[in-house]
Amino acid sequence: MGTAMSTIGGGDGGMISGGRPGSRAGSRTDCRAYVYVALMVIIGSTTAPFARYIVRELPPVWVPVVRFGVAGVLLIPILADRRVLVLLFRRDGSLLLLAAALCVPINQGFFLNAARLGPTSHVGLFYATCPLVVLLLTWTLRLERPDRARLWGVLASVAGVCIIGIGSALHGGHPPAETRATILADLLLIGAVLSWGGYLTVSKPLIMRHGSLPVLTATFVVGALLDLPLALIASPELPVLSRVTPAAWIALIVLTVVITPVNLACQNLAMRRLDASQVANFSNVSPILTVLWGAWLFGEAITPSLVIGGTLTLAGVLWTGMSRPQPSATAHRPRPASDHRMREPPLKPVQAHAVPSGSSAAG
Repeated sequence: MGTAMSTIGGGDGGMISGGRPGSRAGSRTDCRAYVYVALMVIIGSTTAPFARYIVRELPPVWVPVVRFGVAGVLLIPILADRRVLVLLFRRDGSLLLLAAALCVPINQGFFLNAARLGPTSHVGLFYATCPLVVLLLTWTLRLERPDRARLWGVLASVAGVCIIGIGSALHGGHPPAETRATILADLLLIGAVLSWGGYLTVSKPLIMRHGSLPVLTATFVVGALLDLPLALIASPELPVLSRVTPAAWIALIVLTVVITPVNLACQNLAMRRLDASQVANFSNVSPILTVLWGAWLFGEAITPSLVIGGTLTLAGVLWTGMSRPQPSATAHRPRPASDHRMREPPLKPVQAHAVPSGSSAAG
């Protein structure tokens, strides 16, 4: 989230027909996809709490420059063949610029300011609607074939987090100033969700053509460079760094070095083995964990609406995971040479089968 969630391939084998790789004659499931999803969900759920600590003391406009710029530089030595970055810019430079802009300056501008103004739980709840954005975009762009069964799963999970949100809104009153800040934060989160859903959709064809690590590295570096002029214009003077508490520095380091690269790398690895809308919908478990983090760190109450909404969200994840995956235009892409570092064998196209539920791995 904001790293976001969502949303939405990787340094592993290629995707098979119908989005279920790694099986032989359809008899085995590639469990690595669900390991990636589980890590993505758990690590991604911590983004909002860490961001909240950071933006209390550091200007939100500078956080993406540091976060994604450092993370991108750290990923460069991991690449087995850095020449793939040149190929990426040469063949898909425009699409990469769009993905980087959506991921860093646009999404983070909405996300971090929303995290500064509103409660952490709202960030997680709003990001749960990202799968619906991804689903509509992938259908519109013909990246996935429309599937009514999968749509019902997404709607069920979104309905679950809506129940949680309504229950939280009805749980006591707040001062007028806090209410106005929360409303503004919710409006910013709408922009954050739309931009993150767009990033997940745009990045998938890049991942399938060039591999997860090259695309992730280029997106981080280019996105940070795009955000740098905006940061200089919006906040030309940095705050007095001596006034920043150690907790904020630790949160920034963890978010930059651990959460950002690992979370999005797991997301990209999963997207090479599952449809983009599936990966985004599995991430609907993250809001539940985000609310739990809020209860632990910020004293938020566990209400009946959280239990009911959480159950409905997990049911939607289960329903979507059991639906038949739909072939996409990138289903038969060969495995990128840049992904050989992961030392995984190429995956052969096979007939599509129903994808097992990701709820157990994500939970």
